[in-house]
Amino acid sequence: MVGTKFYAHYTTKDKITYTFHTEMIDRKKEQIPLLILSFPGETNLEKIQRRELVRVETAIDASIHPTEFQFQPFVAITSDVSAGGCAVIMPERHQLKAGMEVDCWMVLPLKEQHKYINHKAKVIRIIKGENGKRDKAPLQFLRISEQDKRNMLRFCFDEQLMLKKKGLL
Repeated sequence: MVGTKFYAHYTTKDKITYTFHTEMIDRKKEQIPLLILSFPGETNLEKIQRRELVRVETAIDASIHPTEFQFQPFVAITSDVSAGGCAVIMPERHQLKAGMEVDCWMVLPLKEQHKYINHKAKVIRIIKGENGKRDKAPLQFLRISEQDKRNMLRFCFDEQLMLKKKGLL
């Protein structure tokens, strides 16, 4: 009905999705029925991040190694994981910088057995820890085998299922 308020979503050619508040202003009958909506202007658009792969918040043991001896290898724990990357909680004194390439070793605790996987990864950015929290480094996997990708996806879906059963998701 005219005057109805709702959210609208649209996706650009670059596959970026935006949402905004709108209101139906009018209807028109042309070759197809049309709804005329208000547009609040580009400054009132909210960008929505859509992920290609499922991401779950979980703590997995990881080991980060330099590709060119830029720093000493260290152990870390993930804060979240997907088949496309992960975010690791950094030790207090770390030398990682955005754009670095690293080797990331992880132990996936699958139901039937633990899988050890190794990926080349790129540090996307360093998120500074606030209020006594440690820095976090989101990593994007650069080269991942199909088998490792399947194992990561299986792990993520198993974790989601467990969280749903516990009522946490």
